[in-house]
Amino acid sequence: MANEITVTGSLTYANAAAGIAAKALSLLSKAITITGVNYIQGTFKVPTTSGGTALPGLSSLASVGWGCFINHDATHFIDLLTAASTGTAFARLMPGECALFRLTPAMTAPAAKSDTAICDLEYLVLEN
Repeated sequence: MANEITVTGSLTYANAAAGIAAKALSLLSKAITITGVNYIQGTFKVPTTSGGTALPGLSSLASVGWGCFINHDATHFIDLLTAASTGTAFARLMPGECALFRLTPAMTAPAAKSDTAICDLEYLVLEN
């Protein structure tokens, strides 16, 4: 099968006070083919554990591919890490923010760490 994934996104920026007119980048309905068939999806309570906590269910994926993440907290940020315990932060979701991107297959156990209080992180990660 082909084109199992459809990705849609846009980013627009304007700042009248700084004299910046609208700048935009859009990707409309990009179809992408993957070979994997498994996925993990859910909402998980991200702790403040110093090394972060791996996303639940990762062992069911042969390797990670596309991921979508939403921070449902109204106050605290969440760092996404390359791995639990020894991982490096590669993305930060401020309160209410989301992110959509392909994870590198070298990441065997992406993890999350909350700023100062437990936060709800909604996620969908597809097998590569």
